[in-house]
Amino acid sequence: MNQSSSVVHTLPYRPDIDGLRALAVVAVLFFHAFPKVFSGGFVGVDIFFVISGYLISSILYAALEQNTFSLLDFYARRIRRIFPALIVVLVAGYLFGWFYLFVDEFSQLGTHTFASAAFIQNWVLASESGYFDSTAELKPYLHLWSLGVEEQFYIVWPIFLWLAWKLRINLLIATFGLGFASFVWNIYSIYFLQSTVAFYMPQVRFWELLLGGGLAYVSFQKRRTRTAISNQDLGINNKYQVASLLGIALLTLSFIFISSAKPYPGWWALLPTLGATLLIFSGPSAWLNRNILSNRVLVWLGQISYPLYLWHWIILAFLRITQDDLAASGRTRLITLVLSVGLAWLTNLVIEKPLRYGHYLKVKTCGLLLVMILIGGVGYQTEQLGGIGFRFEGSKHYLGPDFQAQMMKNVNAYYKYSEACDFYQAEKKTTIPKDHLDKKCLSANAELPSKNIHTFFLWGDSHAQMLTYGLEKNLPKDWRLMQVASSGCLPNPSQLEDSQEKYCERSNFIALKMIQEVRPEVVVLAQSIKWNKEKIDDLVRKLSTFGVKKIIFVGQSPEWSDALPTLLLRKQVAGIPRYTNTGLIMSVMQENQEIRSTLFKKSLDKNVTIEFIDVIEAFCTTDGCLVYIGDDVKMGITYFDSHHLSPTASDYLAKTSLIKSITGP
Repeated sequence: MNQSSSVVHTLPYRPDIDGLRALAVVAVLFFHAFPKVFSGGFVGVDIFFVISGYLISSILYAALEQNTFSLLDFYARRIRRIFPALIVVLVAGYLFGWFYLFVDEFSQLGTHTFASAAFIQNWVLASESGYFDSTAELKPYLHLWSLGVEEQFYIVWPIFLWLAWKLRINLLIATFGLGFASFVWNIYSIYFLQSTVAFYMPQVRFWELLLGGGLAYVSFQKRRTRTAISNQDLGINNKYQVASLLGIALLTLSFIFISSAKPYPGWWALLPTLGATLLIFSGPSAWLNRNILSNRVLVWLGQISYPLYLWHWIILAFLRITQDDLAASGRTRLITLVLSVGLAWLTNLVIEKPLRYGHYLKVKTCGLLLVMILIGGVGYQTEQLGGIGFRFEGSKHYLGPDFQAQMMKNVNAYYKYSEACDFYQAEKKTTIPKDHLDKKCLSANAELPSKNIHTFFLWGDSHAQMLTYGLEKNLPKDWRLMQVASSGCLPNPSQLEDSQEKYCERSNFIALKMIQEVRPEVVVLAQSIKWNKEKIDDLVRKLSTFGVKKIIFVGQSPEWSDALPTLLLRKQVAGIPRYTNTGLIMSVMQENQEIRSTLFKKSLDKNVTIEFIDVIEAFCTTDGCLVYIGDDVKMGITYFDSHHLSPTASDYLAKTSLIKSITGP
């Protein structure tokens, strides 16, 4: 391979592609700021993938033809293109985190800093997509998953092209073959493996970049075989006009009909990727490309789209972390986007252009690489040091290094009492259910004589799981617990068929099957959302036909705007109170009052007793909701996240109300 350090590849500038970049980044920005309104905006990333595949592959084909291809030169150019703005954003995020994030948050930021600097953030996010991970909107570097996918592609793609070129392999057929394999992997992961993390996987996304790569090869061949450019090549031919209109139509359909509720990428990703491919194919002189996409404003936005993509999410995330009430304002989020545009323009002007172009390119490249390695090392050490807790030792509210350890104990205790009876395969990140549950969940205790024991059945989602610790700890010896409680699975009395593909369907089917077979005296039902009359009536009707004599509905627990431990440390300026209203989601409290007064007044069947456990009443007073139990805040804190009771709180609820309701007349 030629090791020349400077290669100039003359490719015609396409202002319409910058305009297409602008459409992509604006779609992403508005999706992140207003996800309920612009639900399909995240497909802007798919548009970026196609554009990137087209432009980078075009440069590679030109270098191969001119016999100036150099891996060192290619990666040096990538470093000068990608690293400057990314370094600024990573440093800004880390400095902000140093002053505002608590140890668990800062430890995770360290992990993500290292992963982003190493371009493996997509893999790290995939590994974190379990139930107890912090919500996506609170991860400042969440959006850098796409950089990981892109750079992982460019580790292998230039080498593949060089080998194929030297071996005289048909590049179009080779590109199609790789793209087809990646697309099949995408379909298999989404629809057959039911993977919940395929969204982040490079092998599931490479076909999108290869679409651009294939189009680049077609364009490259046309330039090789034609010395003159005709009107048809300029996009004046009708087929280019049609391609342009069809492309924008597909993008429009993507923004309207695709949402996070759809399995993605899957088949749906064809809409934005084919739309982008058609728009690029139609050329700069197609009417829409020339008059709309080449508009000066769109071109300008497209030219700063990369730093704009980097800045907007980190600002939104930190705003949500530190000022969640302010972040809820649409006006605030709009101002945030405007601020992002300003920072992107400044970054492009002051950082990107001087480091990407001009003199001393080798020195700049080596310097950028060393700084990125340093940033990755700092992130790694931050995670290894557990979030650098000594930053808060001067604060009277700092709970000490053992507080985080106690929170992990709470999480581990939750896992211990929930995983065995949960059909969700958290470790595989798939909706395909487990083959079976632990035998203790569904079978009788052989050590107890059946004549002297009573049975009750716990059914629901993770809000049923959180009750298990307290129930098992306080249940009388003559009672046994049977349980089917799967994360994210609301009780459904209409699930009549088993499923080997959807774990919630299997969970509800098995729960109903076991209740019908065992005929427990009591069924306890819990779910994370409010109960409604239709659901209550259906459950009572179904369970009464199975001979169940008592049905206990557990109400919603108080919910907070952030994880309670973090919320207290961030919001309380006068110490940790026993009760607080700070951060409570008041709509949940109001819904609970309505449910309590209207839905549980009487039973549909005089032979069935219906009871309602008011969790909010158990934990809340006019002063707010209970923050900790006992005298030790660390041991007694009632939540480990925003809506799941800690083991201590589960024990408290069981002692004060649940056990009495289950074992009483």
